Amino acid sequence: MFSTFFKLANSFNTHPNQLIAVNRDYNYDKHCFGKLSKTNVFIGENNSGKSRFLRTLYSSDFYAMTDDAMNMVYSNFDEKFVYGPYVVVPESPIEKFNDLYKKVDASKTHYSDSEYRFFGELQRSAKLIDLTNKFYFPILRGVKDYKRALNKKLRDFLQRVQTIQNKESINHYISLLNLQSDGWEGFDIYREIINQEYFKDDKNIKNHILTGGSLYSEIKKLLLGDEGQRCIFSDFQSFLKDNFFSDFDKFQLIPNETEKVVFVNIGRDEKPIFDWGDGTQQLIVMLFYMYVNKDKEGMMFFIEEPEMYLHPGVLRKFIEVINGEIFKHHQYFITTHSNIILDTSADTDINMSIFKFKKVKDKKKNKDKDFLIEQCNNGDVSLLNELGVRNSSLFLSNCSIWVEGITDRLYLKHYLKLYCDKYHSQKPYRENIEYTFIEFGGCNIIHYNFDNNDDANTINAKYISNKLFLIVDNDNTKEGTKKAKRKEIYREQLKDNFYELPVVEIENLITLDTLKKVLILQNPEQREIIEQTLIGKKSFKKQRLGKFIDELFPNKDIKQYAAESGTIKNKLNFCNSVIDVLDDYDKLSDDAKLLTEKLYMFIETNNKD
Repeated sequence: MFSTFFKLANSFNTHPNQLIAVNRDYNYDKHCFGKLSKTNVFIGENNSGKSRFLRTLYSSDFYAMTDDAMNMVYSNFDEKFVYGPYVVVPESPIEKFNDLYKKVDASKTHYSDSEYRFFGELQRSAKLIDLTNKFYFPILRGVKDYKRALNKKLRDFLQRVQTIQNKESINHYISLLNLQSDGWEGFDIYREIINQEYFKDDKNIKNHILTGGSLYSEIKKLLLGDEGQRCIFSDFQSFLKDNFFSDFDKFQLIPNETEKVVFVNIGRDEKPIFDWGDGTQQLIVMLFYMYVNKDKEGMMFFIEEPEMYLHPGVLRKFIEVINGEIFKHHQYFITTHSNIILDTSADTDINMSIFKFKKVKDKKKNKDKDFLIEQCNNGDVSLLNELGVRNSSLFLSNCSIWVEGITDRLYLKHYLKLYCDKYHSQKPYRENIEYTFIEFGGCNIIHYNFDNNDDANTINAKYISNKLFLIVDNDNTKEGTKKAKRKEIYREQLKDNFYELPVVEIENLITLDTLKKVLILQNPEQREIIEQTLIGKKSFKKQRLGKFIDELFPNKDIKQYAAESGTIKNKLNFCNSVIDVLDDYDKLSDDAKLLTEKLYMFIETNNKD
C-alpha cells in the first residue's frame, strides 16, 4: 500500500529537478500527497475541487512510495547530511520525506550534490503509477436498458422513411445502423459520456472507466474462459450472497444470450439487472470489478460517491467489505457527502485517511491556488460541517444510558468491560460511539419527559437520544409517594428500557468480599480488624452503605465513610477503589451481573446494521 504520491517537474534523468504538486490548482502545503491509508476519503462542499482532484489522480501518471521506501531514501543519506545542526528528525515517514526535501531544496550551495543524490534515491525507491493498475467509478454508473430505447428509436425512424431527405438524416440513420451492427454487448453510453466530458475522449483512459455498461460481456468472458476464470465467477457469486444477500436461499448472475444482458436471480425472483433497484446494481457492478482484480498487486480504485442509491446500512457493510482481507491488495480513493463512511471508520478498525477540500476566496493567502486540501482526523468536528450534517440530522451515538451520576457511569462501564473480558465472543462496544452515558443528576430527573408527547414544562429526553435506557436508584422508595409514582410513569413509558436498581444505590451492588477488599485497600494498617469484623456479616442491599460501614466500626478503627444522608461520603474515591480490586466478572454480585447483561443486550440491539 502506497503512503504518498508526487510528480516531477522533469524526468529523473534531468538535472536540476524538483517535486511539484499532483495538481497545480491545489495547495496541500506538502511536497508530496499523503499520509495515505488503504481507504482515502475526500470530502468538501460542492465545487470544492474534490472530484476534479480524484479524476486527476486517476488519469495522470505519478510516482508513489510506501513507508518503507521513504525510510530507505532517508536512511541512504549520510549522517552529516541528515543530522545537520538545524534539522529536527520527525517520526512520521511522510514528515521525514518532506523535511528532507526542504533541506535538499534549501541546501544546494552547501551540498553541491544533494539534489542529484536525492533524486537518484527517489528513482530507485519510487514506483511510477500509470493507468495499468487504476480504475475509475464515476457518478454515472449502473446497468440501463439502452438496447430497448435505441431500438425503438431506430424502428420509429425507419417507419418515417420519407424523412431521409438530407445529409443530416442520412448520417443519423447510418450511426444507428453502425451501433446495431457493432452489437450491444460492449455498448456503454455512460462511459462514452464520462470519457468525452472529463478526459477529452482519451481511449486509453476510457478502458478503465467502470460504469457497468459492459458487465454482460465481462461476465460472459469469464464463463467462457478457463477453469480458473469460471471459478472466479462462481466464487464471486458466493461472495455477494454471503455478504449482501444472505437472507435469500439463492443468488445467481446469468448472462442471457438472447437479451444480451445480465439476469439476476435473488431467491425466487429472476429478472434483468436493470429491473432491480439501483442500489443492487451498484453493489454488483463495483464489487465485480474489485473481485476479479483482487489478487493483483497495487490496484487503485477511484470511486465517486459510493453512497449513491445505497441504504446507509448497506453502505456501511460495503465499506467494511472492501476493507477486508479479501481485498488486501487494493487501495481506495473516495469522494463523498456521506457521514456514514466517516462513521464506519470511527467505530471499526478500518484505517482511513480523510482529506478536506475547500475552494478559497482569497488566492493570495493560498499560494495563488484555487483550492486548499487539509488532512484531518476522524474526530475533527469540522468534517460534519463540510458534509452539511447538523445535530438534527443524526443522533451522535447509537444509544444512551441514563444514570444518576458519574460513579454510576464508572461502575457500569467497568462491569461491561469485565463482561466482554469473560465472554470473548461478545463485541466490546465503545463509549461515545456505539453508546453514551447521560448523567441526569438524581432529583433533576423530574425535569425530563420520556414519553413521545411534548410537555412545555419538561425536556423531552427523546430529542436528545431516541434510544435510551434509564437506570434509577431504589432509594428505599415508599409506595404511594411522588417518587414511586414517577417511577411507575417511567416504567410505563420505557417498558423494558427502564430499570430500578434492586438496591438502595449503585454502590450497594458490590459483594461483601469486594467491600472487604476496598476497605483493606483504603485502610491497609487495619487489615486484621476489617477481616474479623466482616466475618458472618449479611447483605447490605437496603442500607445506606456509608452508614453501614461506620456502624461496623463504631470506635473509628478506620476512616469514616458516611455522609450526612448515610450514603458514601467520597463516592468517586470509593468507586475507583472498587474498580481497582474488582478484576473478574465472576466476582460481581448476581444483581450486578443481571444489570450488566441487560445493558449489553440494549447496546447490542441498537448497534446492529
